[in-house]
Amino acid sequence: MKIFLSKLGYNQFFKVFSVNGLVVIGKLASSFIVSKVSAIYLGPSGYAIVGNFKNALQGVLGITASGFESGLIKYISENKDDKKQVKIITVSAFIFSVVISFVVGVFLFIFSKHLALFILKDSSLTFIFRYLALLLPLVSLNFLILYIINGLQKFKVYTILITVTNILNAVITFFLIYYFRLSGALIASILVPVLSFIAGILIKDVRIIFLDALLNLNKISVHFFKSISVYIAMAIYSSILISLCYLLIRNGIINRLDVTTAGLWEAMNKISSFYMIFFSSLFTLYLLPLLASNKTVSGYVEIMRTYFKYLIPLIIILFMGILFFREILIRLFLTNEFRTIEQFFYLQLIGDFIKIIAFSFAYQFHAKKMVASYFISDAILYGSFYILSAFLLKHFSLQGIFYAYIVSTVLYLISVCLFVFFNRTKYLESEN
Repeated sequence: MKIFLSKLGYNQFFKVFSVNGLVVIGKLASSFIVSKVSAIYLGPSGYAIVGNFKNALQGVLGITASGFESGLIKYISENKDDKKQVKIITVSAFIFSVVISFVVGVFLFIFSKHLALFILKDSSLTFIFRYLALLLPLVSLNFLILYIINGLQKFKVYTILITVTNILNAVITFFLIYYFRLSGALIASILVPVLSFIAGILIKDVRIIFLDALLNLNKISVHFFKSISVYIAMAIYSSILISLCYLLIRNGIINRLDVTTAGLWEAMNKISSFYMIFFSSLFTLYLLPLLASNKTVSGYVEIMRTYFKYLIPLIIILFMGILFFREILIRLFLTNEFRTIEQFFYLQLIGDFIKIIAFSFAYQFHAKKMVASYFISDAILYGSFYILSAFLLKHFSLQGIFYAYIVSTVLYLISVCLFVFFNRTKYLESEN
């Protein structure tokens, strides 16, 4: 037994959880508090509106910040020992992000009333988009700081920043929802990253990075922007596609059924996001580095064989536990108002199982910059999900959305596997 545990401790697959454990636990704790408070004070209808705004915010940040993530982490990590190059990369990322944030912010401010009606279903909430427009540069810079710290592999500082964000998210969201209900929840989504950025500046390493950028504004590099343009295009495409897909589906549920039912679907997605945090960690910390460094077809087969050897039993055990304790999970994370989603758990888990397997294969697209394959497969996933949802919602009510989710993930898995198989010798060396 001792030998087995020793081997387990040295296995890279399981090390991911120990290295990233504090961050994941912190995110889960923060998400639990936010979810519970939202369920108590906002109910299903409030859940739906907040979900709409989160999707809109995700799309906006895909353009102004998260589009830089993969490229920024890659180039910072490759040049972390070259302080001069790190400064150039940092300054360039900051300036490009702030400029893009300003342009997007102007758009948000001008069309704030229209966005409030379409996304929040209430013109009196126009001020939410105006606040977002004004604070967007700070929100974006907060995420860029995280990417830079990650790229520099300052994991202690990274953990502190994430922990601070989680604490602020739990505390601020609780008080704003308690006192201002729905508008408080929406403001919290904007205010938390802004305050996280301000708090981050108090940390020496972050302050040095930010001051270096301010003192070296003349070192902006267009070449850097060109070099990460592929990563930015992939991230922006994905963010907008996901945001529009979920936003349109949720609006479809609101228009055909009601806002309460849309909130029930959003609650199911929220519970799904809790356990998907673990798998996203596996994708980025374990699988992606291995795929990026691999050069051969046989190496790819061996990586995926070992990966699935551990992954599939883990998913089965976790999902069986979730299915068995679903009633307790609803009471724990939500309230009795959401009990009707108990009947949809097995459908959500089937779709998530297929999605995790498909995403595992799809990370080859990121590792080898298979841009066309990435674009087409994502269009198949989210395009089919939206089209099938619109059709099946008419015939099966809310349950039709879950049917659409399963079918779309199957189509996505098939397309990803075909792209990986037929492009295997194009991006990997084939041994005789």
